[in-house]
Amino acid sequence: MPALAIEILSPLQDVKTLGDKFKIYFALGVQSCWLVYPYANAIAVYHAPDDFKLFAQDEVVDSVVGVRIPLHEIFS
Repeated sequence: MPALAIEILSPLQDVKTLGDKFKIYFALGVQSCWLVYPYANAIAVYHAPDDFKLFAQDEVVDSVVGVRIPLHEIFS
């Protein structure tokens, strides 16, 4: 399994559906899941189904997979 899974929330999706998908990912061994909110220019980084941090300014930091990316590089 990959160390990181990234899902992008579309206008027709609900967060609960993606949360259920994240539970499956974690059960299979994925270490980190990102939920991208494109209309808010924000990213929630999950390290467990109920453990997340929301990044909406500066940069996304995911210490589990060792990633730091400025948000302006993602959403520009």
